[in-house]
Amino acid sequence: MFSDNGLLFLHAVTSIHAGSGNELGLVDLPIQREKHTGYPKIESSSLKGAIRATVQARVDNTPNAPLMKVVFGKESAENKNDAQAGAISFSDARILLFPVKSLRGVFAWITCPQVLKRFNEELKLYRTENNLLIIPSDDGASVSSNSLIVNSQAEIKQVVLEEYTYKVQQTGECQELANQLMNMVFNGIDNGFSDRLIVLPDNDFVDFVTLSTEVNARIRIDPKTGTVQNGALWYEENVPPETVFYSYCFAGNSRVANQEKKAGEVLDFLKQEEVFPSCFQLGGNSSLGKGILRRIWQ
Repeated sequence: MFSDNGLLFLHAVTSIHAGSGNELGLVDLPIQREKHTGYPKIESSSLKGAIRATVQARVDNTPNAPLMKVVFGKESAENKNDAQAGAISFSDARILLFPVKSLRGVFAWITCPQVLKRFNEELKLYRTENNLLIIPSDDGASVSSNSLIVNSQAEIKQVVLEEYTYKVQQTGECQELANQLMNMVFNGIDNGFSDRLIVLPDNDFVDFVTLSTEVNARIRIDPKTGTVQNGALWYEENVPPETVFYSYCFAGNSRVANQEKKAGEVLDFLKQEEVFPSCFQLGGNSSLGKGILRRIWQ
C-alpha cells in the first residue's frame, strides 16, 4: 500500500534508447511508445531496473547496503519463500517536453495542451500540494519569446520547426508556463529554456514526436575482412537529447521485519545524492555513452 510519492523529472543528457524489441518495419529497434497516443515513454520496469542498478552500485559495501532489500525488495532464485516485495514503485515515464530544430534559436522545446492537461490531472490525483501548469488558451501555436520568431517585426509572426512553418502568438501565458517549467525542471541550469518554449496543437505535437526522433544506422564490421558482417546492419531509434519525461515514485511502509521504515523515510533515502546521483544511465548502448539522464526531484 503506497502512502507517499515523489515527482521525478528525467532530462535526457544524451540520446536514449529504451527499446521495445525487434520489429519488422523500417526501424529494426524502435523505442517504447504509448499504444493509444504514440508518445515516447519509458516503461516503469525499465526505469526501476536502471535506478535499482544505479543505487546498488552506490550503496554496496556501505552502511546503506541493507536498505536495498527494504526499498527495492528481494527475490531469491534459490528460495521463493524468501522473496520480499519492495517499498517503492514507479509509474511509466511520460513525455513533457520534446526538442525540435528551429530556424532561429537553434532548437525549441515543444509541448501541447493535451500533454499539459494530463500532467495537471496527475498532479491533482497524486499530490496534496501542487502547482498546476498554466495552459495557453490560444487554439494555435504559442511561443514564450521572440527569440524563435523568424519575422518578429511582421504583424503575423512565424516560427520554422524542421521544414514546417507555424503562425504563432507570443503570449504572457506561454511565458508564464515557460517560467514555471524552468523552475520545476531546469532550476540552476543555464540553457535558455524560458525563451525556447512553443506550445503546439495536439496533432502537430504527435507528428513531431513520431517523425522527429533519431534513427541511426548501425553496423558490425568483421575484423578479418573489414566488411559488414552478414546480417549486421540495422536501424535503431533513439529519443533525442534534451527530451524531458516525468514519472512518479510511489512509496509505502517497509515490509521487512526488524527494518521498519515509513514511506517518507523510504523516499528520503532515495533522494539522497550519495544514494541516487543526479545523473544515471538507462537503456541500451551504455558502452557508446548513450542513455544518460539527469534526474530532478520535486
